Amino acid sequence: MRITRQSREPRPTGALRAGLVAALGLVILAGLSGTASSQDPVPLYPENYKVLFENDRVRVLDFRLRKGATEKLHSHPANVTVFLTDVKIRFALPNGETKLREARAGDAAYSEATTHSPVNIGEDAHGIIFEMKSPPAGADK
Repeated sequence: MRITRQSREPRPTGALRAGLVAALGLVILAGLSGTASSQDPVPLYPENYKVLFENDRVRVLDFRLRKGATEKLHSHPANVTVFLTDVKIRFALPNGETKLREARAGDAAYSEATTHSPVNIGEDAHGIIFEMKSPPAGADK
């Protein structure tokens, strides 16, 4: 009886291997760029954000933005904001669009996760932001 060895898949050649490494590098860079563009505003602007409470489900921020003040691009997860003063803030978005947020003291508003750069075009703004965190794995069971 004759035993034959089954052939293995050919190993990638130098050019193919280089292409795979380049593709892997692009995937890693894409992941890192998402992280870089999703800056947490708390360490960036400690004069504007104070963490009031945080656990694995929610982070509660006291937010203040002085009249005329601006912040660079940063991100928030989905959140609910309760406005303690009247606000008028223009947000620049990464795609070049702008949005205006006007609210009265006592209003509450929901926002999906967002990345923006705010400019306060009204009076001093003050609010409480309730940022949602992803539920722990298996929490819905």
